[in-house]
Amino acid sequence: MSDKPAWRRTYDAVETTVSPWVETVVHTSQFASTTALVARTRRRVGDQVNGVAARVLHLFNLPARTDIQRLRRQVGAVDREVRRLNLQLDRDTSNE
Repeated sequence: MSDKPAWRRTYDAVETTVSPWVETVVHTSQFASTTALVARTRRRVGDQVNGVAARVLHLFNLPARTDIQRLRRQVGAVDREVRRLNLQLDRDTSNE
């Protein structure tokens, strides 16, 4: 009897059977085209859903995800500038 548990032997048997077929399918140009189409469709649908959600949130004067992302970028830029100025101030202070 094998030292592998039953679930592992079952998994290995299924994987041995299915892997060659999956490898054949994923290396086709049709698979690549279909995957790209699905990704584009998901992105477009997501953009539309996000647009509707943003409009609804703005109706209630609430920030949308894009508003928060923009604010986070701005806060990050301010943080980097403050750090840069602190370093410059420390250098200027140590040179005196």
